[in-house]
Amino acid sequence: MSSSKPDIYNDVDPFFNPRRVALVGASTDYRKLGNSILMNLLSSEIEIYPISKSSDRILGTKVYRSLSEIPNPVDLVIIAVSAKYCPDLMAEVKQAGASHAIVISGGFSETGPQGFELEQKLVIAAKKAGVRIVGPNCVGISNSRLFNGTFTMMPERGNIALLSQSGALGGMMIYTTRAKRIGISKFASIGNAADIGFVDILEYFRNDPRTKVIAIYIEGVENGKKLFESLRRASREKPIVILKGGRSEAGGRATQSHTGSLAGETRVFDGMVKQAGCVSAPTLDSLIEICKLFDYQPLPKGRNIGIISNTGGAGVLATDAASSLGLAIPSLESETTRELRQVLSPMASIGNPIDVVASGGRREYRVTTELLLSDPNVDMLLVICAVPTFAGMTQTEHAAGMLEGVRSVESDKPVVGVWLSGDVGKPGKDLLEMNRIPCYDDPFLASLCMSKITEYAYLLQRHAHS
Repeated sequence: MSSSKPDIYNDVDPFFNPRRVALVGASTDYRKLGNSILMNLLSSEIEIYPISKSSDRILGTKVYRSLSEIPNPVDLVIIAVSAKYCPDLMAEVKQAGASHAIVISGGFSETGPQGFELEQKLVIAAKKAGVRIVGPNCVGISNSRLFNGTFTMMPERGNIALLSQSGALGGMMIYTTRAKRIGISKFASIGNAADIGFVDILEYFRNDPRTKVIAIYIEGVENGKKLFESLRRASREKPIVILKGGRSEAGGRATQSHTGSLAGETRVFDGMVKQAGCVSAPTLDSLIEICKLFDYQPLPKGRNIGIISNTGGAGVLATDAASSLGLAIPSLESETTRELRQVLSPMASIGNPIDVVASGGRREYRVTTELLLSDPNVDMLLVICAVPTFAGMTQTEHAAGMLEGVRSVESDKPVVGVWLSGDVGKPGKDLLEMNRIPCYDDPFLASLCMSKITEYAYLLQRHAHS
């Protein structure tokens, strides 16, 4: 972490930490964005000044007819009115005391030449007034510890910062993190990025003490060199996971009509991401899950994975997945296998992957977890359980045994679970996640996430020696 915050941090901070916020375009109509944004702002811990010409009170709150009527200077203005009114509002924003505005409104460069011209007018007006803008054509910004300046839901509090070029997709990602109980520190949707762009927000997240991991959804790149340098700087301090949209030719065309930016050559982009020390996520779901593993667990020292399962088939699938993703399946120390032989059923398989067989319960999971985490050949551990509904076993005993094993060893090796059996496995899965052991539904996804934290650890080491 930098000891003194750079100018860009102070420049961007009022977007995430305002004390007083005005909303231009507050609405009584629940179908309008100005209504949803106001509802979110009112449940935040800051002073709110709604602006509307059509009503005196909205949602029980006093409404002002214009920014000039607000009794106190504001730090941030959120704008949700027709695009054509936005340029003229910039001078009023400055007069209201704010140097920062979030322009939610669409109808700019994403719509074609006329919209592009209007966006240029907005940028010129903002510059002239001395106002920095996020957007236009965006969902807004939220800080889970302070306020929600978007029309989507507030995420749970956590350590992952989310930066999305696509507003609606960013909003959907918040719903996903809520469903999975994954905490978010800050969320930023930059839309057309007419002023504040990826590099500014990235620099801010790099210096944000509340952010441990950065997740990015990106489609088009305006200034590749600046982005690369910014990613490289940030990745040396925090893991960055990137999902790239517009990878295909058809997707690239869709990108341009969506956020008005060009997609860029995919292979070049992938190379740039790796060179910058970041990791790529292949899918939307994996973006969130890889970040969760970075947040919950330490980085591995090497690429050797130990695998425990109570179903041979899942152990084989995990081994296949791990091998295909560049992880190594090491042999265990003879001392480890000797002790496993004494503890496990004669039918158990004690090579790596270990199969404790279906009769293995709490004790077997505890001892096997302990022994593998203590084995010097193992850098990380994947524990799989198909929770049985027979032999009097409880739904959480395997998870409880695994947790006991992890606690007794106190190792700094990452540990990941895969709990199969759907609803039957859910109580065990929840128990692990509450104890910050990420738990997945599929051996391949777990192996993918583990391969990504290994890749990042390797890139970090390489940077340290370069």
